[in-house]
Amino acid sequence: MVMLADYAGREQSYVKHVFLERYLGALFFKTSGTYNHIVYVDGFAGPWQRANERFEDTSFGIALNALHQAKDTRKNQGRNVKMTALLVEREPEAYAKLTTAKPKYPDITIKTYPADFLSVILEIMKDIPSDAFAFFFIDPKGWRIPLERLRPLLARPKSEVLFNFMFEFINRAASMSQAVTIQGLDELMPGSNWQQRLREAEAERGYYGLSTDDRKDVLVGAFSDGLKQIGGFSYVTEITVLRPLTDRALYCLVCGSRNEIGISVFRDCQMAALKTQAATRAEGKIRDKADRSGQSEMFESLLDMAPDRTKAMIEQEKRRAAELVRVLTPKAPASILYRMLWANVLAKHAVRRTDVNVICAVMRKRGELVFPDWEPRRHVPQDHYRVQRLKTRWKTLSGRHDRQRAAGLSRT
Repeated sequence: MVMLADYAGREQSYVKHVFLERYLGALFFKTSGTYNHIVYVDGFAGPWQRANERFEDTSFGIALNALHQAKDTRKNQGRNVKMTALLVEREPEAYAKLTTAKPKYPDITIKTYPADFLSVILEIMKDIPSDAFAFFFIDPKGWRIPLERLRPLLARPKSEVLFNFMFEFINRAASMSQAVTIQGLDELMPGSNWQQRLREAEAERGYYGLSTDDRKDVLVGAFSDGLKQIGGFSYVTEITVLRPLTDRALYCLVCGSRNEIGISVFRDCQMAALKTQAATRAEGKIRDKADRSGQSEMFESLLDMAPDRTKAMIEQEKRRAAELVRVLTPKAPASILYRMLWANVLAKHAVRRTDVNVICAVMRKRGELVFPDWEPRRHVPQDHYRVQRLKTRWKTLSGRHDRQRAAGLSRT
């Protein structure tokens, strides 16, 4: 289990690993109910830093534990699911430590590669059975990754990916003019026109210029578009990890998923990680001020009164999600399946499926949305429901009224 005590001086990694622990645990459990073989691939396994011999504060250690737990749970349910981990590390010292993980997980097939990740992609592809579900974790030390060279992995069916987009370094590089830097960014965000996007965003902002958050939206959006196109993912979304003591984005974990379940699992786990990040950063800031001032008691008394930025951000995301629901829902007689609606909202905004359920139920009562298929005694919409907006807004109170009015519109 991930413990904060193991992350002194690298609290941002703690937040990342809290998310990863929850995400992989939920993902491997869900996919092992459908697939008989789960394969985890770590392209830059390390370990670079660790606090214990079971590698519980490393990404691959967290993944191995998640594989073990999912396998054990399914075994108790009468399912025998094979678990495999393919771990790549090119640095000899780190690789030597990596190989010591094998005997600690006898129920998992572990293969290690002492090589550069890009050089063994085809070998990795051969080592993944065609009927297995594969999860790719790409967390490089730097940011110069030619995304096109990852196409064989990313475009593989029955797979998902989590990519660490090193925003702080990429943002700095995007302000440089050296040809080699521009080329590296082009390869990382192929076909995205990231430079033009930045120029257009800057022109739109005018005198005030782009904030760091504005630039993050542009650059992460450009990378996400490239990832979605190359991998053929249905949904791409991200979670931002901040620096421990400043309100600045350090990196973004970008997820590519092929189905609605994956995006729902991602957002559920993100909410838990955001709460962890808020608590860790609030405490870290106050401890830092206390240490520098020598007035520990005064600053520690302020800990419970620290502003909850995460709560404000989540409320803002809910408002934006409601607006996107309006944008994505077509006017009658056209419609969109609710499953597609909530998944696309989750791909753009940091909200959970349950949040969108509530938003849509409220909008239905207000007469903003119509669900022709709404069944009696249902409080929230179901995946198979059709969703429409009416050309003329009126108050609707029941699924029966929804169906009658939608049917009347369809006949006219």
